[in-house]
Amino acid sequence: MRAWFAAQSPRDQMALMLLSGFLLLFLLFQFALSPAGEARRQMASNNDAASAQLSRVETKVSQLLSLRESGDTGANQNLSSTLSAAAQNAGLVVKRLQPNSRGEVQVRFEGVDFDALLQWLETVEGNEGLRIVDASLSDAGRAGGVNATLRVRGQ
Repeated sequence: MRAWFAAQSPRDQMALMLLSGFLLLFLLFQFALSPAGEARRQMASNNDAASAQLSRVETKVSQLLSLRESGDTGANQNLSSTLSAAAQNAGLVVKRLQPNSRGEVQVRFEGVDFDALLQWLETVEGNEGLRIVDASLSDAGRAGGVNATLRVRGQ
């Protein structure tokens, strides 16, 4: 290769060296600088998405703080603890206890005795003065067993 290059005229040698330099610069750009630019664009996009998410989180935090100041979450927490205590007294295991934005709490029982559920309902509505807004019952696959999802609202 060296002998072939030395056999070329000086003009051709200069042209080959310039061509090699341009080829080297092109390859450097294609395999090093171009992917780095794409990675930079991707990181900028990720930063924008994270910034938007942070903005949403800050909004939610301010809403939560204002709700705490107004005392709305305390009622839901008291309602949740009342429902949980009533379920424990009736011998039921709560699978899910989820407050919602309307001041209600959704309670989910799975595979509980129907009689124990009725006792819990009597305690919740009769003794505690709460109101069952919505109820859904299904067979649990055993005699006397039910799955229940109820929405409860305080007075």
